[in-house]
Amino acid sequence: LTIDELIVLGDAIVTEPRCRTTIDDLRSALVRAGARAGVRKLRTAIELVRVGAGSPQETRARLAIVRAGLPEPELRVEVRDEAGSFIGRVDMAYPRHRVLIEYEGDHHRTDAAQWASDLRRYREAERLGWVVVRWSRSDLTRYLGEAIGHLRSVLTRRG
Repeated sequence: LTIDELIVLGDAIVTEPRCRTTIDDLRSALVRAGARAGVRKLRTAIELVRVGAGSPQETRARLAIVRAGLPEPELRVEVRDEAGSFIGRVDMAYPRHRVLIEYEGDHHRTDAAQWASDLRRYREAERLGWVVVRWSRSDLTRYLGEAIGHLRSVLTRRG
């Protein structure tokens, strides 16, 4: 596996509650692995494994953001209204800047209930002063430079 594929796998393992595995568990396994083949790649990957990625594409988006020199966003951030009521959980965010990033797989477009829920959540987040940045697959492939540039400009404007 490539380093990015190892990070995607690591994110999934430490995020999925059924796995009952922490980043420290993975680090301990690496210590016990000694000098086996592939351990060097695993040691590089473990430094970028995080709890909270909801999908491989979310991990890839986070890696693209970090590699572009932007601050690492927080994962699975809860957005709440003025009264503290839950509005929704977003993929990634910069809470201090009130910028949220959502990676939208195709089901966000094809599932009517998901689409409606997303629109309501984004509308409420914007009412609360958040900037909503939405990415799709093409933003991580063909248009990555533009997507990163847009995020960079939003973060710059937000201080």
